[in-house]
Amino acid sequence: MSHFTIEMLSDQCGVSMANLRTWQRYGLLKPARDATGRRFFDYSHLMRTQLIIKWLERGIPLPEIAKLVKGEHATQNSQWALYQEHVLSALEKPGAEKLRALLRRLGRELPAGLMIDNIIAPLRLWLQEGHNATQNTRRVRFDTQVLEYVTWVLHSMRKRPAASLVIIPLNMNDPLAVWLEALRCSSEGFRIDVLCEAVQHPELKMFVAEHYMLYSDIALTPLQEVQLQQWQSDGMPLFFAGQGFQSRSTFPSTLYSDALEDAG
Repeated sequence: MSHFTIEMLSDQCGVSMANLRTWQRYGLLKPARDATGRRFFDYSHLMRTQLIIKWLERGIPLPEIAKLVKGEHATQNSQWALYQEHVLSALEKPGAEKLRALLRRLGRELPAGLMIDNIIAPLRLWLQEGHNATQNTRRVRFDTQVLEYVTWVLHSMRKRPAASLVIIPLNMNDPLAVWLEALRCSSEGFRIDVLCEAVQHPELKMFVAEHYMLYSDIALTPLQEVQLQQWQSDGMPLFFAGQGFQSRSTFPSTLYSDALEDAG
């Protein structure tokens, strides 16, 4: 039977090692030990991890999942709205510590993609409604705390050997959206650098990276299209993100898994 380290299980399932360690603390994953006492995971842990992800996708929190694993009665209603209420409540506090701690806790419990799609993105849409001083202050404070959280995650990823990825916005109306793409990629085990401003015609050879993600939230200009075709002809290891790339046939359907395989 195949044995996995926690790093391998993380890569296989597209979740962070922090997620796996948190799920262990809830009793959802119990690694086995070999003859020397070293912990390892096997195929059964891979299947359990995938099952945990499916429950989380439905909005079932970890305490309820722990009950399901034990065969106990558990509430299986989605609680994404409750997560959002907790974040908004923390946002109302005068200081930043409660929201900072909550984002880090949610990041440990939830895969990055689920946290973005079901908590951060819906709240950002709501906070963009209305333009009075109070709502504008909430919106800016929330985006600031999210950006701080993302940079904290990216910094922690540098402690682990992994394939390198640089994210380059070509066109950008929403700067935080680029950083959220970086957060999403962090679950795939990349060491990530992000450009904080759009560069319409970047020189990719100026970056030392194994992979490049190009971001655009609007359609590419004709000159950018020509430049992209040249990069592809040169065999550059490109990923794409943002509305400007969603309708393109060049968008790879197995974006992260292919990259991880290439990285070995």
